[in-house]
Amino acid sequence: MLIYAIPNAEQSNNNYVCDSQATIDARPKDPETNQYYIPAYLCSVGDQSQANAILSNNQQAWLTEQAILFTVNLQTTVEGGVKWTVVDLSTQPPNTDSQYFVLNPTTGKYTEAIGLDAAKTLFAQTQQIYLAFTNMNQYTTMTSWK
Repeated sequence: MLIYAIPNAEQSNNNYVCDSQATIDARPKDPETNQYYIPAYLCSVGDQSQANAILSNNQQAWLTEQAILFTVNLQTTVEGGVKWTVVDLSTQPPNTDSQYFVLNPTTGKYTEAIGLDAAKTLFAQTQQIYLAFTNMNQYTTMTSWK
């Protein structure tokens, strides 16, 4: 029996990839109601590649739902100081000298990146940090239902 328990923060539950239908059928039931603790729609038969695909989909859905937490500011020099403008990195023109500041929602601090490629890399790293912070960075494997 092999079970991949894949976190799904967007749905506040787990998805389960099991090695066989028999493993799915063996999930525990409430003795009083005879109802399964884990609904069948959260389970599928598959292997590690399917678990990886579900984890990736769950991560993307979670990042999309939490998108408001991820901000990037472009710093420009103006008369008397600097100005920060919230930007979408996917709409920024290619550059190697613009000054970006990416917010890490786990710390509340901004980190500087110079140039669009560096900002995109930092943004992706920040998302990975957030996934780890919210326990959405990996699945667990079990050899029996808990």
